[in-house]
Amino acid sequence: MPAFCLSIHAHYRCAHSGACCHAGWPIPAEPALAGTVERGGLGPAWTAGRVFEEQPGPDGPLRVLRVQADDACVFYERERRRCAVHRLAGHAVLPTPCRNFPRITLKDRRGTFITLSHFCPTAAALLYSAEPLAIVEASASLTLDGSVEGLDATGVLPPLLRPGMLMDAAGYTAWEEEAIAVLADGRHSVRAALDIIADATRRIRGWEPGGDTLETRTRETFERERQFAGSPEISALAAEDRATRAFLAAHLFASWHAYQDGGLEAIVLAVEAALATLTLERSRAPFIAAVRAADFQLRHSRADVGPRSLSSLRRH
Repeated sequence: MPAFCLSIHAHYRCAHSGACCHAGWPIPAEPALAGTVERGGLGPAWTAGRVFEEQPGPDGPLRVLRVQADDACVFYERERRRCAVHRLAGHAVLPTPCRNFPRITLKDRRGTFITLSHFCPTAAALLYSAEPLAIVEASASLTLDGSVEGLDATGVLPPLLRPGMLMDAAGYTAWEEEAIAVLADGRHSVRAALDIIADATRRIRGWEPGGDTLETRTRETFERERQFAGSPEISALAAEDRATRAFLAAHLFASWHAYQDGGLEAIVLAVEAALATLTLERSRAPFIAAVRAADFQLRHSRADVGPRSLSSLRRH
């Protein structure tokens, strides 16, 4: 399947900041890791009794990795700033959350779409990239050679255009591309860009079959809304303004809200929530710290993502 990401994320590589290793998240002891430990594959220092513990789970006790007093994972080696599992057994043995972080992945019938959580400091720094904001092909390193995991919507109906009307693949792709192009257009303020996206989306949601295609209607509607809003001349974008646009684009692209929460309107609301959260955090901290705090709330505080996280109404 083809894989795509935002241009600002295309060159992401783990810089071993250790932020994810110190997050204190419960990480399940998956079979590959548990088997390696139990066979002594990490060496005598890493025994099951030392590295695993049981916590209550929805279906009974769940074996997870222990955390240290400072919330660091038991496998985090401070001196090396590395994960002992990665160092001794390789990337493939890492638990799924560790292997995929900070990737936020959506798979649907169009392909694989990868955005990043900027709770990761390395990902947060990429928001300052001077790369023109666009959707590009994702590299093998970003897709983990095709093994990247996330929300799998390949077997469900497309996102809702509005209640009672589904989108098609070309129309949804056009909407993502046009909305990100609006955010990339520095002739409009961030607030004006979100208003253009919201107004265009509201008009697109009224589309009916039988005339022009949804893709054509989408592109023409965005063009009209951009013209209606005008193109005020502004100075070159400040670095923080450009980074804010990139942050919002990262919440618009590859959005789980399209499938979990009700289609296009839900994505628009989610991007508004992202701006509101970032604005609040920015009043408390410098930009990178604010971005990290915002994405911790937006990306990692939901408890409703699981095997049944897609509505039964949307399943075949």
